[in-house]
Amino acid sequence: MNDFQLITSSLKNRWLNVFLSVLLTALGVTLVIIITQFGHHIHSRLTTDGKNIDIVIGAKGSPLQLVLSSIYHIDVPTGNIPFREAQKWMKHPHVKHAIPLALGDSWKGHRIVGTSHSYIQHYKAEIMTGRAWQDKYEVVVGAAVPLNVDNHFIGAHGLSGHNHQHDNHPYTVVGKLKPSGTVLDRLILTSVNSVLDVHGQDDIHLDHSSEDEHAAHDHDAHHGHHDEHGHQDEHAGHNHNHTESIHSPSEITAILIKTKTPIANINLPRTINKNSALLAANPALETARLSAALGIGVESFTTLSFFVIVIAALSIFSGLAGSLENRSGDLAVLRAIGYTKTRIIKIILAEGAVITTAGLCVGGLAGIFGFNALCHAIAPLQASGAQFTMTYMTATFIVIIFIAGVMAALVPAIRAANIDIIKQLSTRP
Repeated sequence: MNDFQLITSSLKNRWLNVFLSVLLTALGVTLVIIITQFGHHIHSRLTTDGKNIDIVIGAKGSPLQLVLSSIYHIDVPTGNIPFREAQKWMKHPHVKHAIPLALGDSWKGHRIVGTSHSYIQHYKAEIMTGRAWQDKYEVVVGAAVPLNVDNHFIGAHGLSGHNHQHDNHPYTVVGKLKPSGTVLDRLILTSVNSVLDVHGQDDIHLDHSSEDEHAAHDHDAHHGHHDEHGHQDEHAGHNHNHTESIHSPSEITAILIKTKTPIANINLPRTINKNSALLAANPALETARLSAALGIGVESFTTLSFFVIVIAALSIFSGLAGSLENRSGDLAVLRAIGYTKTRIIKIILAEGAVITTAGLCVGGLAGIFGFNALCHAIAPLQASGAQFTMTYMTATFIVIIFIAGVMAALVPAIRAANIDIIKQLSTRP
């Protein structure tokens, strides 16, 4: 009988113990994968999507809500701000460049963002097919949006896509972006004036320093409807009315600002919050607070996963150690017929490795499918395009688990190698 047959026979004879050890190992692996993937995705999104954005200006409210809704597009906007007021800060001497955002509508869960071409340039995204928008109601869609060039669609008020449909204002897709790994992948981009026109507001003109559109000019009286009730959709910032035809002043939702100096990052928000009715939030500060809050939960689950891994290792240890009493006679025979101590140790360690590897395979598959299932079930994860990605931390944990499982078999292996051959053979029936 060769070593492989010995290992297989031993595992079959202890199938229940082996099954429990594999199950505990798999549970530890599953928890580790889900936790590390969650932490990696959050860190990646916060870092990538918030890069080179120093200040976000919007309506008064929660600074974190303003940052999440304007940069990451995973929360409800705090409201709208008058464009004339916003334009003052867009032209501030300390501002290097500013990107306007007009939010409030969506299509099948994908947010329609009125902005400038500089928004695409900011993330260094490239157009895969078609071109950039030039006129109203032309859009460029992200790589994850299920629309293609020349498709037509109608936006809906709010961010859920299930509210009032803007039937009189269909959009035309003129371009589609290459996958960029940023928030742009899941957005529908158009001109600010497209969004304003849908909501019965005056067109605005953006300076070339912040906008390179070809069709941004003022109109005095051609808009149809806006909201006279003062009712704001619970999901977003623009007001509606379909019974009046009175002009309303132009409003946008937020401005993303890159400052000229680090000192301006500190002083400008203070000046805006003190001397205006607007809110200026520092994305770095708000995301640091968010990361700290999320970090507590991640650390707690990481500690829990370590406990599960330790229990799994102890299970492998107890299973192998407990089986030595029943296998002592067989091991003594193997030693008597010429098996060396080193060979016996290798056989026992191989049994631990097989159990650990089985747990890693089962837990790995469960972790991958489990995380992807959570990404589809949890709206913020789905909205941010979360999916499983093999990371350095995940791989490190898997290696640690494998080493822990093999090391758990080391003590039983040494005991088996040092068994008293004469004593065991003399008592063997």
